[in-house]
Amino acid sequence: MSFLSLIFAIVILVSVYFWLTRSRRAGRSGYRPPRSATNKTGLQRQTQRELLRLTNGNRAVAQRLVDRVRDQNPGRSEQWCWEKAIYDLQRDRRA
Repeated sequence: MSFLSLIFAIVILVSVYFWLTRSRRAGRSGYRPPRSATNKTGLQRQTQRELLRLTNGNRAVAQRLVDRVRDQNPGRSEQWCWEKAIYDLQRDRRA
């Protein structure tokens, strides 16, 4: 009886192992946005490029603008902060 229980436990463990590894592989093949569309923080590269274009490629200025927006609007997403920095810069240039 204990020999049968041992065989059954091994079969269960092997089944769970294969089920978990298959689930991980299936998760890898799921939809992901194109690599050029977003970076690690979820920020769209197009938004980042636009702010850098408006600051003539000066990353320090762009980052300071985003940091200021983030400090004034806690809890907002990184994408929102970059878009707001672009909006503020464009608005200030029109005035």
